[in-house]
Amino acid sequence: MTEHEERVLNGDITRTDRVVSWIGWHIGELVAVGLPLLLAVTVTVWAAALAVLAGAVWTVHEVRHALQQRALRAQSQRRQLASGTEDASGEQGSTGVSA
Repeated sequence: MTEHEERVLNGDITRTDRVVSWIGWHIGELVAVGLPLLLAVTVTVWAAALAVLAGAVWTVHEVRHALQQRALRAQSQRRQLASGTEDASGEQGSTGVSA
């Protein structure tokens, strides 16, 4: 097992690990925005329109994804509250609602 894998399993992830992971997951979006920007600077200003379009599409995607994740977390929390989750000792978990 590599040192990085051990850090991930132990939860000792550094900022560098997080940044490298983020870049790895978003390399497509970065290229979709960066390449037209590079073309706009070196070849033609009109390529900036492609960069703006790619950036807008990326932004819409990220907002939709964040809203979807928020809805899923809220739904999961509602299910946990409705089911009256129990802990390992058999006592009812804290639901924040007094009976």
